[in-house]
Amino acid sequence: MIILRIYSILILIYSVFDILTGILPKFFAITIKPNAAFVNYFFTLIGIALYTTPINIIVGYGLLRRRFWAGYGVIAVMLTFFVYIFIQYLYLWKFCFYQISIYIQFFFVVLTLFFFTRKRVKALFGESYHFKFISWYGLLVVIIILFSFYSIFFSIFMKIKNKLPPHVYVAKPQVIILKKSNLSETPEKYLKVEILNISLLMPKEFVIRRLSKNHGWRVTFQNKGKVLKGIISLTNEFPYGDEGYSYFRNPFGHISKFDLDKYMRTNNWNPGVLFIRSQQQKIGEPIYLKEIHMNGTRGFWERRQQTDKFEFFSGEFTLYKKEEDQFAGGSYVLIKKYFDENIILAVLSSIEFLKPEDPGQSQNHYEKGLTHYKRGDILQSQIEFVNAYTLSPENPDYIFMLAKSLLSKEIENYDYVKDLLNHVLKIKPDHKEAQKLLKEIESKLPKGEKSD
Repeated sequence: MIILRIYSILILIYSVFDILTGILPKFFAITIKPNAAFVNYFFTLIGIALYTTPINIIVGYGLLRRRFWAGYGVIAVMLTFFVYIFIQYLYLWKFCFYQISIYIQFFFVVLTLFFFTRKRVKALFGESYHFKFISWYGLLVVIIILFSFYSIFFSIFMKIKNKLPPHVYVAKPQVIILKKSNLSETPEKYLKVEILNISLLMPKEFVIRRLSKNHGWRVTFQNKGKVLKGIISLTNEFPYGDEGYSYFRNPFGHISKFDLDKYMRTNNWNPGVLFIRSQQQKIGEPIYLKEIHMNGTRGFWERRQQTDKFEFFSGEFTLYKKEEDQFAGGSYVLIKKYFDENIILAVLSSIEFLKPEDPGQSQNHYEKGLTHYKRGDILQSQIEFVNAYTLSPENPDYIFMLAKSLLSKEIENYDYVKDLLNHVLKIKPDHKEAQKLLKEIESKLPKGEKSD
């Protein structure tokens, strides 16, 4: 009797808690902060959070008044736990089984089922009727079962309501094995470069256009010449950010960055994931996703704009070193009449991860950059200056030489070079070479884009 009373009171308490923290704030300016998450987690662990608020009130009241149908209501709710596990699997895949809370809930579900099916407990309800589905309490059990499928119904409803384009729903990606590119096979076309802690082949006709930093670094390459033929970019910034990675690790438990990337790209049941994907992929053309395995590396290659009506093809890729969380990614846009996809396959299959460098190596990269610059090796000098800059981003000499190496008559990059030179002068106002070069740059810029 004591256990039954405690259980019924907990259910009613949770219904009040759910009304205050989950329902009323949607209609009124109410915020419940103190330990709300902890309280919710407690009720989740003991399985009471499997109830919805209306069922909480009905079943909690029935148990408190010892109505025999309330016991069947509890049993029905506990049996829906297995539906809940199935839905969790659809939403979170195998990662749902990484959560210890699932196993604690399972223990309490089994304990509750054992308690309410005992004859001594049934006797407390004074049960003298056989259960009938065609009855008010039969309707309650049916409603409980239907409520348990709420998440699946919600996912289907969101798909229909939002009319998400077909490219948001991704089929299981085809796995392809890429053979390592060998520079000796095509030395006339490619050059081996090391940048952002990766080694790869880059077409010789490409040079660096700019380097930008958000949470990580992104290097943009562009072909030489007045005519734009293609752009390839590389980045070491994880697409979902370190904060996003930490956020997803909480519900998933231990999960690699590769697993998270695969989940975000291919899960078709989680409405939140579908919404994020729809915002990231605004192009209406279908996406061809392939899972890449090569050289102790795995990742994804997302191809877009493959129809004949487009004069270019584009896509993006993400790569992860196996057993580690080292990441490299990038994107590309290439004009069809100048390039085919073989260029991307050559670049992708040549990528190898290098050990992260110590900032003390920045001077070595700077000196190598000066040597290449004097020889006229523009791309190699740019690579070395980028490496020096990323290791020591506040060194004015490194920034200045990077800016100087980015100047080209073939690629008008004056606005970005101007920004770099202004950054140099912000760090070192008396940098005479930067002052001189900035004046030359400003003379080539349209009026209104000169420094103050």
